[in-house]
Amino acid sequence: MATFKYTSDCPIFSGKRFLFVHIPRTGGRFIEVNLEKNGWEVEPIDQYGIPHYQHSFIEDCEIAHFHRDLYEKYCDIEGIEQIAVVRNPIDKFFSASTYLITVYGKEIQEKLEDYDEMVSIIKNFPMSETLSWWRPQVDFVTDTTHIWKFEDGLGNDFGDWLGEKLGVPFQIDKYANYAMNRYEGSFKLDRTPKLIDNICKFWREDIEQFYPELATPL
Repeated sequence: MATFKYTSDCPIFSGKRFLFVHIPRTGGRFIEVNLEKNGWEVEPIDQYGIPHYQHSFIEDCEIAHFHRDLYEKYCDIEGIEQIAVVRNPIDKFFSASTYLITVYGKEIQEKLEDYDEMVSIIKNFPMSETLSWWRPQVDFVTDTTHIWKFEDGLGNDFGDWLGEKLGVPFQIDKYANYAMNRYEGSFKLDRTPKLIDNICKFWREDIEQFYPELATPL
């Protein structure tokens, strides 16, 4: 979760700023690389006279993944555009499930199929750098946040949309390389009906706000 400033010398665009609301597992690292390629530079947070960058921690949360309460507290966002990408909560969970397997092993599958156990595991996950991965996406956005859906792709259409919202032309480099997380892996949990039901229950507010087509009666 960081503010970006346009570094071009062009007097039309120079000095423009915006907040990129980086919700985990929504293509954020790819987007950040493309922001840099398009002349946007991340701004540090000045705390106690010390600059803190995206991968620093404040209040036990990585700046890159600040949720709404923290970016409103620590980032200078008055009067600037806010951009976020959201993702189907089911796909988002399974994308992040490599972390659950890394910490607990494949046997965590059975425990997660019990709803109460799943809630306890998620809320007590021991890796501080990934705590925001499980936070509902509604906690990251405001009524003024411009929202793009991950399922609509991060290609040229996304670049055009981003350029329109920021008021600055934007080109997507679909081959842009970015650093992989040290816990990244190809192994994922199995998409069983029971686990999917639990995901839909736990992240119901996300589904109702962003993906109502996935909602089922309680």
